[in-house]
Amino acid sequence: MKLKIHRGTGQIGGSIVEVSTERTKIVFDCGKNLPPIDDEPAEPDTIEIDGLTRGESAYDALFITHYHSDHCGLIGKVNKDIPVYAARATKAALSVIADFINGPAPQIQTFEPGQMIHVGDFRILPVGVRHSARGAMMFLAEGGGQKLLYTGDFSDFADFAHESINNIDVMVCEGTNIDASDGRTEEDVEREAARIMKRTPGYVFVLCSTTNIDRIVSIENACIKSGRTIAIDPFMKAVMDAENLGPLRTEQPVGFVPWYIDKYKHPRAHKYFEKYLPNLGKAEKIAKNDGLVFLVRHSMGKFLKNLNDFRQLKVSVLIYSMWNGYKKTKQVRDFLNECKKLGMETVDLHASGHAYKKTLKSAVSLAAPRILVPIHTENAPEFRALHENVVFLKDGEEFDISGQF
Repeated sequence: MKLKIHRGTGQIGGSIVEVSTERTKIVFDCGKNLPPIDDEPAEPDTIEIDGLTRGESAYDALFITHYHSDHCGLIGKVNKDIPVYAARATKAALSVIADFINGPAPQIQTFEPGQMIHVGDFRILPVGVRHSARGAMMFLAEGGGQKLLYTGDFSDFADFAHESINNIDVMVCEGTNIDASDGRTEEDVEREAARIMKRTPGYVFVLCSTTNIDRIVSIENACIKSGRTIAIDPFMKAVMDAENLGPLRTEQPVGFVPWYIDKYKHPRAHKYFEKYLPNLGKAEKIAKNDGLVFLVRHSMGKFLKNLNDFRQLKVSVLIYSMWNGYKKTKQVRDFLNECKKLGMETVDLHASGHAYKKTLKSAVSLAAPRILVPIHTENAPEFRALHENVVFLKDGEEFDISGQF
């Protein structure tokens, strides 16, 4: 078996991992780079891989760990004759996203956790992990007499307890938080969010990712504890309803329309507005409700300004519940500045969907690989504290696993 990390050895996001034997080549993930920070211009992701995104197809399958863009954002560039495999929740979320951006519907073959998939020389076992995306998977690949475990992203190692995950030759492990021993949990977020909601006289707005299902559940729990009502837009509602990614327990959440969707220009997105129309309201109507907690995105600055025309937001609070690095992007910075102009207090409250150092160490100990390979990290040298045999690869470098034993 051979391993080649096309991208991801020295960065967070944009992961593309190849494993191969003499007869079979497969890829795990095809992620986009994270958005630019500061005032750097947003540029298209120009990475091309012969046989995967251009030229005659040379790969037998692509496996997607979860539906976050930095792991699947380039799926549209992959040659159409290469089979794509993902969990049902991943396909469901990507289908909704495709409808809203008017992109091609993903052609994906689905599997269940623990279902063995045979592709050429490989046996691929998907194992469910906890991450801020419902249905996230890691993959155990057996081929050429070796075992390779690709973790994808994970926050908890509890699901590593699978009888097949033993005697691993190579573990390709994410290390987003490798330089942090410990951090805030979802339970911490829920508890603190409830406290903020109880002390705030006005509305509470939560800036978070639409696909961070764990966070949405935490915020809804905080709403229930504080006696508040959650408010969501059609995109959020569609993602939550897709394949039961994380249905809200609130039977009738308040629905709001952040902007107008033209029925004829965007028919696929508009169908969700029609579906949820009875429970939707524009700013003037929504402002008549008390005690709301809005789940918002950085593109909703204009909606907040309109809402402020009917109900002063200077006694409201914005909970910033995302990675701090996004504050350096122009879109998020502009949104935060708009909230400040409206007189709103901003509170940082976030828990990473990625494992911290002590959890990573436990995961490596449990998997007991002979070789540990870092990925999805900007601090790869920190992996030396996790294992006695760490191999640091460079993007595009081929590593012959068979030749190591």
